[in-house]
Amino acid sequence: MFGYDVFGAPISGFSNTPSDISLYDLLRAKNPESFSDGNRPIGWAYDATNAASGMSKDVNPYLVSDGDFLGNNSDKYADGPIAKMFHNDGQSTITNADQLKLYAGDAFEFKARAGTVAKFKVEYINNKGGNAKTTYDYVVNIKKNSISVPTACDSSSSSYSAWSNYSNTDTTSGASGVTSFEVELDGDSGSYLGIDMDRDSSNVHASRFKTANGTWQTNKSSPVGEGINRVQIKLLSITKKPVTGCNDAKANNYDTAVTDADNSVCTYTTTTITSFTANPGSVKVGDPITLKWELASDKFSKVSIIHDGTDLLAGTNLSQAQNSSTSFTPTTVGSNSFKLEVTWDKPNTSKPKLTKSVNVQSATSFIQCTDSNRTKDTNNECSDCKTGYFLDSTTGLCAQCSDPNRSKNTDGSCGDCIDRYELVADICQPIAGGNDCTDSNRETNADKSCASSCKSGYSFDSSNYCQKDSGTASTSSLPLMGILGGVGLLSILAIMA
Repeated sequence: MFGYDVFGAPISGFSNTPSDISLYDLLRAKNPESFSDGNRPIGWAYDATNAASGMSKDVNPYLVSDGDFLGNNSDKYADGPIAKMFHNDGQSTITNADQLKLYAGDAFEFKARAGTVAKFKVEYINNKGGNAKTTYDYVVNIKKNSISVPTACDSSSSSYSAWSNYSNTDTTSGASGVTSFEVELDGDSGSYLGIDMDRDSSNVHASRFKTANGTWQTNKSSPVGEGINRVQIKLLSITKKPVTGCNDAKANNYDTAVTDADNSVCTYTTTTITSFTANPGSVKVGDPITLKWELASDKFSKVSIIHDGTDLLAGTNLSQAQNSSTSFTPTTVGSNSFKLEVTWDKPNTSKPKLTKSVNVQSATSFIQCTDSNRTKDTNNECSDCKTGYFLDSTTGLCAQCSDPNRSKNTDGSCGDCIDRYELVADICQPIAGGNDCTDSNRETNADKSCASSCKSGYSFDSSNYCQKDSGTASTSSLPLMGILGGVGLLSILAIMA
């Protein structure tokens, strides 16, 4: 409700703002975009008798000269009440735009904006003479409790840091003189100054200074009532206060407004691991695997994959990759563990981890196939026999029947003996004693020669004759008939003789 919220002049510590704006410019809102009130002129006033203004004295700044209302009318700025406060005595032009002059009928109040420190020089002046030390007596009675402004200015205590440079030339009774001091108004503590020369305004105290060190005010009446001729207020500076805090954009508490970085207050949270995979999950020794990872953000400094105490990414640019993969060929049989570890070179950060395991089996011993009659698999090991060949169980090689007197099956193995040959010791040989088979227990070919197999219920004996499976020795019927035939023939020949 006091003064106006300024962003202004002379200025330091602000960006995109003119470096030198006078107090006169400030009050005229020459650069309104620099002020918190937007495009509205900063100089406003309350006139209790001007009901037409429609303004509330409780919420508007107070700036009055000779009872004139200062409204939103730029025509009044050239030679109106604001301009009058900057005129030197007897002059119509402004010669010092940083210094405001308050005479009888004037009142002024100023409130510093949050985040700024405004510094003013205030002079209480009596140039008409008198019977007392007028300005000194007035200023020494501006107090906080029992502490006067001169005492606060002269103290080196931090309790009165807002006050400085007290000066007094009004030392002789009846003489003219000036009593002055400098005061800082800290916007973050709601500091303001208010001086009402003689209007007895309910808005502005006769002389009141609220600072970060407390509020000083006079118990005297208005300055004019105490013999003060005028009060001059000079704006020395308006400085944007440094904003201390964390200015690391990757920190949790990053503050874009920080101008005085103190990154010891920064807090950090390391990125989370979105995924970590190891494929395939089971391999043979000598087979490679692919390790792949994805991190949720770039809030990290190093990625590690630890295997048997060794960082597989050490010395590679992959250790700084947010999303990537690497290939690795394990050599240890059994369960192989791979731990993904994410670190960040920031204070008090966590170290996210994920572990994957891969089962590594012994490698197969491959035997190079040298059998020209066999097909080969992808490892060049022997597979099936080629078409027209069979696997010889004795030699372990793919072969074809080599007996020229036997037929061949489709797989190249030996079939029956050809005509007029019989199987003897697993070899087809010419039938002994003629073409007709004399073994009645043996199968015969179409030409009545012996076949290679016995009749059902008979098996070959050691002499290559078919005998009953019971194992009882018997003489083949055909040889017996031959003997009987021979005996009969001899008998007949004997009778005939």
